[in-house]
Amino acid sequence: MNSWIKLNVIASFNNYEQDIFDMSVSPKENATEKDLLKSIMSNLENPKEDLYKLSLCWYCGKNVIKKYNFVKESINKNAKYFFKKGELIT
Repeated sequence: MNSWIKLNVIASFNNYEQDIFDMSVSPKENATEKDLLKSIMSNLENPKEDLYKLSLCWYCGKNVIKKYNFVKESINKNAKYFFKKGELIT
């Protein structure tokens, strides 16, 4: 049985205080970064349209990073995601 993967999230907004919270994600091998971001966005207190950056801090070992591609992809981006009017900038 897989245990949940913990992370800390700092969501930065243009016109609101930051949302800072801890959460856990299910370690599904076929999970994607899109799934991760959707899960994070569902936990935001402030309007998503005002979001400009998510900063993540993963609490996991190297074995988790190797096993779950969505964690590896996030860490390869320094666990930072940028948004314009709440939409991910790619």
